[in-house]
Amino acid sequence: MEERKWEELTFDCLVCIFSKLGLEDLTIGVPLVCKTWHGASLDPECWKILDFQDMDFTTNSKFIARFNQEYQIPNFSFASFMKLSISKSHGSAIKLTIPSMLGLSFYQDLISASIECPRLKVLALPTLLRQDDQQIPGLIGRWKDLEILEMKWKPISFFELIEEIRANCPKFMGLHLCGHFEGKEAQAIVKCLPKLRSLVMRGSFLRREDLMMILNGCKELQEVDVSRCRGFDADDEILKKASSRIKKFACEGSKVEEYYVNGLYGYGNLFFAFIFGDY
Repeated sequence: MEERKWEELTFDCLVCIFSKLGLEDLTIGVPLVCKTWHGASLDPECWKILDFQDMDFTTNSKFIARFNQEYQIPNFSFASFMKLSISKSHGSAIKLTIPSMLGLSFYQDLISASIECPRLKVLALPTLLRQDDQQIPGLIGRWKDLEILEMKWKPISFFELIEEIRANCPKFMGLHLCGHFEGKEAQAIVKCLPKLRSLVMRGSFLRREDLMMILNGCKELQEVDVSRCRGFDADDEILKKASSRIKKFACEGSKVEEYYVNGLYGYGNLFFAFIFGDY
């Protein structure tokens, strides 16, 4: 059999292959090989998935050093790199994941994304600064095709956020976040997101009665992950019965804390348990 050569691959074939690569390969890898690969790497199809979460943006990052060297940039900034990546997508991006970067505001970046990535289906956000947190509801409604929202921590503007989703995102089906949830939050989820199919609240504070409210109110749920939560027992028989209709239900490691039983379990306790892994 005759061996096929990379240089003989068609443009469309190259685009198909490159569309499966990450942003690091698309910026300091394939475009530097040859003109043909460079041209194929510029196709918007390669930039539909803008996943920054697994990239290294620390001070000693090898990626940043190589990027600065290849493109002769004296000072790298995440905001500029994100803007560059978004511009290459030419409006085709369907997934945007932003990494955790301590003390950095993402509001201006998200404004740009809301304008230049109108087809976004999946948005993953880190824990936001307070001023950014309060502005998120006003941006979420711009993504009419949004299906899944992932957040590291429940935002202060939680009620406004899911109300915007209810009003402007008819295809929405997945909510992934951690935080302190009580009856009013459970009621809001049922009211605003009754067609929810995926709910991940791993590591949250959530009482059994509030979880039951969500399970009974969101009847289209197919995936629920409430593992390692505080506020209910993973072996609760009533909860097991209520969750039996859900295809994928995870609650391993969840338990009722002594502080919770006494009515003293606070938001701060949950936060530290989440940060230091004892949850």
